[in-house]
Amino acid sequence: MKGITTTQSVYLQLKTKKYVFVPHNEFIIPKDLNIYNIQFKKDWKKLEKDNYLKTGRSFRYRRFRYFYFLPVSGKILAYAPTPYYQPAEINKYAGDIDRKFDSLKSKTINNPFFQELIQFDFRQLPVSQKEKCEPWMVDIHQIRTVATAVESGEPTPEGIHHDENDFVWIHLIKRKNITGGSSSIYSNDQKLLASCILHKNMDSMVLWDPKVMHGVTSVHPKDPTKNAIRDVLLICFTHRPGLQVPTGNSILDYKEIKANINPPALSEHGYKRRMDMESTPE
Repeated sequence: MKGITTTQSVYLQLKTKKYVFVPHNEFIIPKDLNIYNIQFKKDWKKLEKDNYLKTGRSFRYRRFRYFYFLPVSGKILAYAPTPYYQPAEINKYAGDIDRKFDSLKSKTINNPFFQELIQFDFRQLPVSQKEKCEPWMVDIHQIRTVATAVESGEPTPEGIHHDENDFVWIHLIKRKNITGGSSSIYSNDQKLLASCILHKNMDSMVLWDPKVMHGVTSVHPKDPTKNAIRDVLLICFTHRPGLQVPTGNSILDYKEIKANINPPALSEHGYKRRMDMESTPE
């Protein structure tokens, strides 16, 4: 089966600019894979509510899973279901919390389009041959943001931010009945570098996360009698040479994951990481 390609060199642009917007029409997706993409888009229909939003808000729904990835062999292994963790220095909105979300479904994980998209996304990254032979931790998020006439949707409630990764891909799955939702890239002193709106399925962007910051404006319904919906897929790569393969045990896997959460943006910009390694799931 042929893989996904693009009409532009994402690699060269990312190496130079530290971010790239990739419109949907620049992806070349083989027909046999596109059949699976059609199925993949349906996996956003039954996401679970994000229970970690403040003041009782309910604009976000999601699923999540950590993976072990060895690029040189293409090996992608799912860790046992675990919470999602970000240090408070990275996420002032919901940091230092073991957030428990429903896991990606098996049919999603095993979808050939999804599997190839992970491989494609990594192939675009400006990393060394040595790093390709070492493990990477990948965290993957299915997110639906919903807005109504009485509640805006906030794709990034934490505001302009870094994530805890080396590289972050954001792929739009669906945008329906929306105004707003502009994605912006900023320098590390929060000067605006570029903005765009992801409109169509597979409109995408990739960030070299320690080098730039990003944020998305709130979304609102164009027709106030109907919900506004914005579905995205986040595929996030973090180089971790000492990362161990999954054990299948949630407690052991989460201990390994948390031992390897040391956000590159924090290291690069001189922040001190806070981590409570004794916090493990029941």
